[in-house]
Amino acid sequence: MTDALTPAQALDYLRTLSADIREAVVLGADGSLLAGSEALGEPARALLAAAPEADDLEVSTGEGVVFAARSDAHAVVLVCGRFALPSLVRFDLRMVLGDLAGVRSEAA
Repeated sequence: MTDALTPAQALDYLRTLSADIREAVVLGADGSLLAGSEALGEPARALLAAAPEADDLEVSTGEGVVFAARSDAHAVVLVCGRFALPSLVRFDLRMVLGDLAGVRSEAA
C-alpha cells in the first residue's frame, strides 16, 4: 500500500504526464466535485451517468477527446486535445485511480 494522492495532487500529476490535458476533474463516488474545474463538474457527471456500467469511457469530437475512468471511490474525467494517445491516457487514469486509493496496481 502506498500513500494516497489527494484529488488535487492526482490532477497535478496527470498534467505532468500529458501536455494534451485541457481540463480535468476528480469526482467522489457520490458525484461531488473533489478537484478541478467547476465548469466540467456537471458535464462529467452527465457523461458518467450515461454509461453507468462502464469503468472507463472515451468520447472523440472534432476538437478533442474526453476520457473518464472510475473506481468505487472516485471518477476522473479529462478533456484532452486531439493528439492525446488513448491507450496511454487510459493507462494513466487507471494508475491515478489506484494512487487516489493508496493502492498502486501493477496491471492496468
